[in-house]
Amino acid sequence: MEVVDRYGLALALIEAGELADEPWLDADHPVDVVRVPNPPAASWDELAARGFVHKPSVLTWVSELGADEDAHVAGLHRTARKSIRQARRDAASAGLRIVLEDPVTPDSLDGFFALYEDRVAEMRFGVPFALDYRDAVLHGPRKFFGVFGFEGDEPAGGVLVLECPEVDLLVLRFSAVSARWRRSSLARTLYLAAMQAGRDRGYTRGSMGNEPNLLGHLTQPGLLLFKTGMGFRAVPSQECADPQGGDEADLVLRLDALSDPTMILGYAPQDVRDMNPGGARLTGHLISKAPVNPTLYHAPFLTSVTVRPPGAAPGFTPGCTPPE
Repeated sequence: MEVVDRYGLALALIEAGELADEPWLDADHPVDVVRVPNPPAASWDELAARGFVHKPSVLTWVSELGADEDAHVAGLHRTARKSIRQARRDAASAGLRIVLEDPVTPDSLDGFFALYEDRVAEMRFGVPFALDYRDAVLHGPRKFFGVFGFEGDEPAGGVLVLECPEVDLLVLRFSAVSARWRRSSLARTLYLAAMQAGRDRGYTRGSMGNEPNLLGHLTQPGLLLFKTGMGFRAVPSQECADPQGGDEADLVLRLDALSDPTMILGYAPQDVRDMNPGGARLTGHLISKAPVNPTLYHAPFLTSVTVRPPGAAPGFTPGCTPPE
């Protein structure tokens, strides 16, 4: 077993063969999450019995862009459509300018990064990954463009968009909105403008990028609702040719370094997948110390959402043989 610090998370990495010994119980410091990378099929039953969730390590958020914006918005939930209409009214009444920049100018990029840093600073374990992309956005070799909102000359928000023509994919790579404009859901307006720019360029698929499949650490469960509301669904990143994609099994022992609730999207049981070929293959697992309504976190691409406390599976006593 190796215990590593992943952005404030005490993560114990073990092999499937170590499960019976439960080495995380004897760690020098409290462990937040136990992880088995690439668990062999022969271990899946025992992992499930112990409370581990077998899951893709990274999620990719994807959507078909559709023929036009009206068709895309028409397919969204009525609550999302209402939020989009209100966001656009707020932007129009304030005289907000939505500007597409291709190429992105240094001034606009630096204004965006200032908003982005402010937003990341509010996060418990925020990491400003976008700052590493300044040269790439301005000078390539990969192709970026930006969609920005301006209130007068002041930046209100923006989205940096990566073009991937070789795979017919438009990636909404990074976004940030000021606190004032987050309350008005400006991000929805910016995302829709970026998606329309993608259609105009001939793209048929969009993505909100990749994220670690532990919603409650670097990202929060509420983002699942926002992304689903924009018409995106989560799939294992390896299905989108991610070379770093793979599988793992996680057991959340405690929530000290995570949000409550924390959410993991695991593989649905094989019998559920067999009954639903080509359909939803992921299931939601909420880990919480307090009562949570699982319907609040349901998404069309999930077979179900369950809730349980942190720690080993109910009915499983550490040090005992997993129940039959």
